[in-house]
Amino acid sequence: MVNFILSLIRSALLRLSVRWQRSSGVRRLELWDLKINDKGHLAVQGMDAVELVSKFDSPLLVVNKEKLMTDVEALKSAFARAPEGSRILYSYKTNCVPGILKAMHEVGLGAEVISPYELWLAVKLGVPGEMILYNGVDKSDESLELAVRIGVFCINIDHVGEIERIRSIAERVGSKANVGVRLALSARSQFGLDIESGEALDACKRILALPQSFDLRCIHVHLTSNAKDASTHRGFATRALRFARDLKSSTGYCIPYLDLGGGFGVPTTKNMTGAEYGIYRLFGVLPRPPRLEEAQHVAEFMRDLVDAVEQTCGELQIDVPRLIIEPGRLATSRAEFLLARVHAIKERDNGPLFAITDAGRLSLTFPCDFEYHEVFVAGRPTAALDTLYDVTGRVCTSADWMFRNRLLPKLQAGDVLAVMDAGAYFSSYSTNFAFPRCAIVMVDAGNASVIRGAETFEHLTALDRY
Repeated sequence: MVNFILSLIRSALLRLSVRWQRSSGVRRLELWDLKINDKGHLAVQGMDAVELVSKFDSPLLVVNKEKLMTDVEALKSAFARAPEGSRILYSYKTNCVPGILKAMHEVGLGAEVISPYELWLAVKLGVPGEMILYNGVDKSDESLELAVRIGVFCINIDHVGEIERIRSIAERVGSKANVGVRLALSARSQFGLDIESGEALDACKRILALPQSFDLRCIHVHLTSNAKDASTHRGFATRALRFARDLKSSTGYCIPYLDLGGGFGVPTTKNMTGAEYGIYRLFGVLPRPPRLEEAQHVAEFMRDLVDAVEQTCGELQIDVPRLIIEPGRLATSRAEFLLARVHAIKERDNGPLFAITDAGRLSLTFPCDFEYHEVFVAGRPTAALDTLYDVTGRVCTSADWMFRNRLLPKLQAGDVLAVMDAGAYFSSYSTNFAFPRCAIVMVDAGNASVIRGAETFEHLTALDRY
């Protein structure tokens, strides 16, 4: 009886999901600055996506530099209303591909790094210390010494033990350490120092008591992902500014910078809610696609955020701090897409229709586990959606899937799927589970060049001893 009821629920939800997928408002290639060429194929800056796979193999990550620069410039323009001296520092963890990072650094974005490797890479890419912010919970002594030596803009302290470690390193190096304090805004988060218990305020007082070792530059908050409007960030800012007021009241010190972290969303993808994720995992039913009208334009988002900071500072009677933001997805998500070839179609009696591809959640598409991503057939992107597929990867485990019950045109072996918004966390989460990782190409002015070569078998064993 229970199974029968669950089956009825699943059927009803699946019918609803099919209706949503068929009427999705984000099935418009222009949202990613893509077009259809004279062959009827998906094209990026005039380059045929199917031909890109023929030339560079599959799977393949494709970066549209023109779209990347468009979105970065829109962000810079929107954030220009922030107080003079404010900074945009790109979140390396979102897409840590040197060729992409370099393109953004060349137009003025700095680096927000969370590991010794990312710090090393930012330095290697020529990012000035004053444009690097070092976050993270596992900072090695060696990386902290490098950060102090090159004068990074800020090392955000995540736990109290870091204060003494950094003080010791600063004394040894003979330079002040520029530091900030990450505030924990939720008891359920493992990040930052607690406000309610007084831990964060005590940490700031300890830092201020050591002026020969520290320059306290900012307070940092971050606790969201893919936010569609400024409301959540406004709330974070208000709480952080109240802390800044309390710090000033007890010490007389005015924090010069407020670091509002990342989590800025894009209109073309969305994070599943807890309920949507549960239904997707239990019943294999995709949630409603993102709605374009629910996402604030970047200019409106930043205007609301900056206005809220200025208004709150007026109410609290404190100076307006300069702002730092750490965007990731907002800058790169829509500038990159994944091409994956269909290798086989399998049909089971009374079971799902499988499309076996060379990319799944255990190799490249892990974000599709909890985010909604639009997908097209690159060779016929306008074909009618008429068949449900479980789209899987190629690793021999049932956990390696890309989509469940995805409505697509009728597929055949050799078709190429184009998964949108691969510029946020696809390469960062990618693995070489049983297969080497794929190449990444950047399309610029109608030419495609490799910015990360495909791994080889020799590469996978280069560090092994046998």
